[in-house]
Amino acid sequence: MNDILDHTLRDLDPAVTPADLDASTDPKARALLARVVGTDPMGAPAPATSSPRVLTARRLTMVSGGVAAGIAAALLLPGVFGGGTAMAAWTATPHTVSGDRATVAQEKCLDHAQDAAMRTTGRELGFRPVVTEGRGPWTLVYVNDDSSHLAEIRCLFRDGDLAAAGGTTPGPDARPLPPVPAGSARAALGSVVSSSEESVRIVTGRVGPGVVGLELSTEAKGSVTATVTGGYFAAWWPDAPTTEERENASPRGGVTGVTTILQDGSRRSVSLEELTGRTTAQLNTPATGGSVKLD
Repeated sequence: MNDILDHTLRDLDPAVTPADLDASTDPKARALLARVVGTDPMGAPAPATSSPRVLTARRLTMVSGGVAAGIAAALLLPGVFGGGTAMAAWTATPHTVSGDRATVAQEKCLDHAQDAAMRTTGRELGFRPVVTEGRGPWTLVYVNDDSSHLAEIRCLFRDGDLAAAGGTTPGPDARPLPPVPAGSARAALGSVVSSSEESVRIVTGRVGPGVVGLELSTEAKGSVTATVTGGYFAAWWPDAPTTEERENASPRGGVTGVTTILQDGSRRSVSLEELTGRTTAQLNTPATGGSVKLD
């Protein structure tokens, strides 16, 4: 494995799911999930196919501190977004999710994360929920492995039902990521799930000491306030439908800037280079990807 590769992220890109397909029980859909999470992240991309399809874009994020081969664990359920009504209820500022709603969503996401870990690493990992936030009828749960910060799964629920999930698990030579500097943030960009009507972009990561808030400047929704808690952050927003080609051509994931909010109330601009650990040239270099048929 190349020693300069610290974190490989393959995120779920556009997908179109037949309306009559129950992906939670359908054997072919479950087989697809197994193929996606079992794919060699350094292998050749699959050939392009027509819809219905799940597309994966290959993005490399350079972060000093070790080698990690990330493998996406992708799942997309039918009618994932629910059309314009559900998305119309989305808010740029999140709300707290508590009680049974939060507990059930966290348990479901942890189960999904451990299933992905077993498929990709052959063992369970020390996942724990680090961020749970609500926006309209949606709940986002972000689970992370505290021992390395390299394993992370994001689960998006609509009215309590798992709608989409994805993330990364570490390769065999992975070493823990270093702490985030004070006032800064670290994250990978490019996680997107798309239907023929709309898409969802998710950004999750860590914040350094003194950071109590974080705002993302996005192409689609302007300023989006992230949930920041316990050294982690998470945010998501709806966007227009996208394609594999568009995502590969724009590795910035619809983000134009990041601002951290510090304990003293001051604000600090964090460049995308600082956020991702990538150079300007890498941020401007198109990614590559492939697709997998649902049937």
